[in-house]
Amino acid sequence: MNIGICGAGTIASWISDILGQQNSERIVKYGVAGRSADSCRPFAEKYGWQKVYDSYEELMCDDAVDVVYIAVPNHVHMDLCLKALEHGKNVVVEKPFAVNYTQAKMMINKAQEKGVFLSEALWPAFLPSRHIIDHIIKDGKIGRLTGAKIISKGNVMFLERVKKLETGGGSLLDMGPYILSRMTCHFGTDYESAEGHFEMLESGVDARDYYTVTYPGGIKIECVSTINTPEDEREEFCEIFGTEGSIYLDAVSNPNELEIRNLDGSLREKPGLPPLIVNSEVPFVKGYEHEWIKIEQAIREGKTQTEDAPWEQTLAISKIMTELRAQAGVVFPFE
Repeated sequence: MNIGICGAGTIASWISDILGQQNSERIVKYGVAGRSADSCRPFAEKYGWQKVYDSYEELMCDDAVDVVYIAVPNHVHMDLCLKALEHGKNVVVEKPFAVNYTQAKMMINKAQEKGVFLSEALWPAFLPSRHIIDHIIKDGKIGRLTGAKIISKGNVMFLERVKKLETGGGSLLDMGPYILSRMTCHFGTDYESAEGHFEMLESGVDARDYYTVTYPGGIKIECVSTINTPEDEREEFCEIFGTEGSIYLDAVSNPNELEIRNLDGSLREKPGLPPLIVNSEVPFVKGYEHEWIKIEQAIREGKTQTEDAPWEQTLAISKIMTELRAQAGVVFPFE
């Protein structure tokens, strides 16, 4: 499977490094396109991409490209995705899949019309830890699910795009897919409501989000995400509660440790987690190989979506973020 990547930024470099270490014959770093061929050439040389294009259009017209990976700022996800689908390409879109629910529906409808593969790069959904947690829940080790806390208080203000309305910035679209991916993986997509309150940047984007997603039966998922928390106040964890205990993760997306706890909070069991490929420059980034293994397998088998991150999940996440953003009063100029 030859990957043609649109964009040569941070996430693209992280994934390129990990795929390079994986060195799979089935997953090939084929070509990259950006603002210009000259701007992409250093990236291609550093991470071993075979070809550089003068434009996104040239990449999409290349018959050798099997899947187009869209790794550009949020506000152009839909346009590039629709163009790639129109060319009959399989497409993988970085999170957030789209800036709103309407866009997400348009993109998925186009993939259905063309009969090609389309997926959001919901990295946490593909990790082995996700399936370990699913088995713990299915085996009844914590009883019936009653709720969860998913907290990610971080700081990504070094990324200019997250601070601007014109690039689809804000905490909801940057951190929301990680939190809501974790939630929908284990609680499903059939939620009842999402309500929150928000703290804003002067630019008009949300910086700190505090919201609760309610499921049938009164199950409540308490969520916090921030993009501007000082270092001494940063915190990240997920705890999934049941009638007979809980599952604690030391990170929302990709836990290093997983604990099964009793109702009083004491440790009952600590399942081991399999090793992942670690980014050679950013050690906390690891495991991207798993989403690409599953994507390659789905495309090879002629599927239009993956079982790990199906369209239903992407649409639910997009709908929740759209509803919450309306509550926050965040409106992008290109909508």
